Amino acid sequence: MDMKSKLEAATKVENPTKVAILDAALSAMLKYGYKAMSFRDLAAEVGIKSASVHYHFPTKGDLSAAVMQRYSEDYAERLVLPKKKRQAAQKALNKFIDDFKANVVDQDHVSLCTVLAAEKSLLDEATLQAMSEFYAMKFDWLATIVSYMKKGWMPTEEAQAYASQILASLHGASVLVSATGNVEHFDMAVAPWRKLVDRLA
Repeated sequence: MDMKSKLEAATKVENPTKVAILDAALSAMLKYGYKAMSFRDLAAEVGIKSASVHYHFPTKGDLSAAVMQRYSEDYAERLVLPKKKRQAAQKALNKFIDDFKANVVDQDHVSLCTVLAAEKSLLDEATLQAMSEFYAMKFDWLATIVSYMKKGWMPTEEAQAYASQILASLHGASVLVSATGNVEHFDMAVAPWRKLVDRLA
């Protein structure tokens, strides 16, 4: 079984203890970062012994990769492509922005990937791969959505450029909000994307 298959198997098993560990690990990473997360603290949070955490996830790398994989799978369920209609595409993009704000900005933290990227040198290959695939999934979805907004044909490179700019706006704005405590920075940064369909008329 290759690494990806192992990760998928690990996240699909609905073992209550394993799910609780993954939930606690995600919360800990968002609050304190990857390096500060400890199996001892996770065990205390879940109400089990540290050895039990190691039983389900032998290493910190195994745990972080499983958290990232499940995070990606949960996110993928929300990325539904609408009909190829311009206004439907804009509505889908606005929902994408709203979901990001609700799950990241309004929770007073940055995204999991932003946290992990800041500690990239500490991460194992499986976690880095899962994070890369997560971004690729969002990037492809955004590029497709943007292409639906254009009257007529849009070159692939143009759609991809917009996708990169949207992702950069969301993540950059979330960091700015986290640093300043002013959520208006996020709203101002994403405002142009909420009316992108009008610019592509």
